[in-house]
Amino acid sequence: MFAAFHIPDLAIAAALLERPEQCDRPCGILREATGRDDGKIPLLALNDLARGTGVMPGWQLNRALVRCPDLVVIDRQPKHEEDILTEMLEFAEIFTPDVERTSADTVLLDLSTAPASTIHHLVASVCDRHMKCQRRSQTAATVYALAHTPDLAHFAALEPSTRNRCVTMEDIDALPLALLERLDENAACVPLLALLGLRTLGDFRKLPRQELIERFGSVAGHWHDLVSGKTCRLLKLHRPPESLLQSVDFDDPVHSAEALLFLFNRLLHVLAARLAVRHLAVGALHIHLQLEQGELRRDIHLPEPLSDPAALLQPIQTFIESLKLPSPVTGVGFDASTAFPLSRQNDWTGRRLPHPERWADTLARLEALLGTDRVGIPKPLALHRPDAFELRDATSVVNETCSNNPPVCSIPLRRFRPPLKIAVAFDPKAQRELQPLALLSGPHCGEVLDQRGPFFTSGNHWDPALSWKRLEWDIQVAGAPLLRLVWLPGDQWQLDGIYG
Repeated sequence: MFAAFHIPDLAIAAALLERPEQCDRPCGILREATGRDDGKIPLLALNDLARGTGVMPGWQLNRALVRCPDLVVIDRQPKHEEDILTEMLEFAEIFTPDVERTSADTVLLDLSTAPASTIHHLVASVCDRHMKCQRRSQTAATVYALAHTPDLAHFAALEPSTRNRCVTMEDIDALPLALLERLDENAACVPLLALLGLRTLGDFRKLPRQELIERFGSVAGHWHDLVSGKTCRLLKLHRPPESLLQSVDFDDPVHSAEALLFLFNRLLHVLAARLAVRHLAVGALHIHLQLEQGELRRDIHLPEPLSDPAALLQPIQTFIESLKLPSPVTGVGFDASTAFPLSRQNDWTGRRLPHPERWADTLARLEALLGTDRVGIPKPLALHRPDAFELRDATSVVNETCSNNPPVCSIPLRRFRPPLKIAVAFDPKAQRELQPLALLSGPHCGEVLDQRGPFFTSGNHWDPALSWKRLEWDIQVAGAPLLRLVWLPGDQWQLDGIYG
């Protein structure tokens, strides 16, 4: 047996908690929170008074105002929505630890191993919770539905006619076909099914499954199994994150780095003990220093998950020793992002860090010297412009699986950084193509004996400020290796690099 807890119109219920004076008026929430006055934005949720006037969710605002001129549009409150859902999750965990956060307004409970008394207690508790919400004149009331599969319980909780009871297959058959769209955002074929004359889930279940798959794809076959009760999936259990946050406030401000290191060393031993119980390691440290004037936050990402306090203390020590604070420290705190510890066999042919704690300390020193936004590993961008790259976090690249296969390429080009500015002799009267004749300056002067090019590249032509173009040649000069020669607008010549 499975149960579904659902809060109808959670968005409007959370918003009315912020504005209780609007509970006696028809209210609605727009699907998009835009600052412009656009009457074509559809409605996301409505309260019962607005629904009583005939307005439905999904209507455009101008259409809804024609039907209900007194409709009040209120702002959405995501924080209150999260608080209500968290409260419902805590309420569900009273009956079973096997709870799934299915959507923003629904949770599923696995009661297959629960005794019958638990189910009766659940029904009585939900009814009592619903009545208390009504007495407080609040709209965030919880409804439930019981079924022998989790998806059927979800179906039943979404439809008012099957709420607050245990449903059978006959009850499911009477539900509207549009419920499929609420379970799957990519349900594009539901309007096509409606064109076939299907109105209820029972009509859909009577169709042959194989023919549905051939015409509408495998998703139709999956829906057919759900509606028929043939699929009883495992729940994706919700486990609230356990915080590892630790903080200490000082009676007297601290001025020395030694005192901070002593305190962090003690906090790291407490952290290591907590992680050992959970069989986890630290993937990143989030440090917070509270100053007399302001605060300072820094994230230290580790190349590999670590749990040794001594190894974790090294990058923190580097960070503290590099600080130049404007005022004394009045409090410290840090949190940790956890990861599973690495368990692998050493491979002579693979590449890995022999001492990841040293790599973390080296990164911390570089970031203290250059800044956090100037340390990383360059990743080429998908552009034709040479040297176009972005900096990736060094720890994320180290943790990736490295390929041991050498790159497949021709003769490598060793680039000059920066490129060498040179003078080149060329024929200014050339009609069709610009051709270099000789290099007049630079480390490799002489006549151009052979060449391949020009190769024209350009980009960002739609933006005059960022547009670029260039001509490239591969040339051979007497007594020199193969060279990459480049012409830029304004008759600027440069050597980009040497082949080999």
